[in-house]
Amino acid sequence: KAEIVSMFYDVQPEVMLGGGSAYFLPESVPGSKRKDNENYIDKFKQAGYTLVTDADELKSQGPQSNKLLGLFHTGNLDGVLDRRFLKNDVTKKFPNQPDLTEMTQTALDVLSKNKEGFFLVVESALIDKASHPLDWERAFYNTIMLDQSVEVARKFVEAHPDTLIIVM
Repeated sequence: KAEIVSMFYDVQPEVMLGGGSAYFLPESVPGSKRKDNENYIDKFKQAGYTLVTDADELKSQGPQSNKLLGLFHTGNLDGVLDRRFLKNDVTKKFPNQPDLTEMTQTALDVLSKNKEGFFLVVESALIDKASHPLDWERAFYNTIMLDQSVEVARKFVEAHPDTLIIVM
């Protein structure tokens, strides 16, 4: 995963939103998962990225950005069932994570500034993660969140009819 962060930096997509901040931090920072002292958060900031770390920052700073890095958890984001409905101990360390719908909308806001067009991948990996141990409740709620994110994209298409959406 640390190598993937390095690859992201080499490519520098305009928008990256999710978890995994532990792989962006140098080994010397407590909680880091890197085996070197590369600080990719600093590197991305020096490359012109706006860093946001919770739902409020995403909402206030994200849409105005031209390059956006949103890191909302050190590991995987917590699912919507835990965050919104159960409000359990799982979410105590990162209580203000954005929904997939909010990340989708912000990504569209930023990327649509490019007159040449854009390519956006929205993934709800927690569906798969919950399905492996047969955690149907979490898989179901995360599937609903993906469906709502597709609706965000469909509304974008209404205003931008030259947009293609592929759902797999």
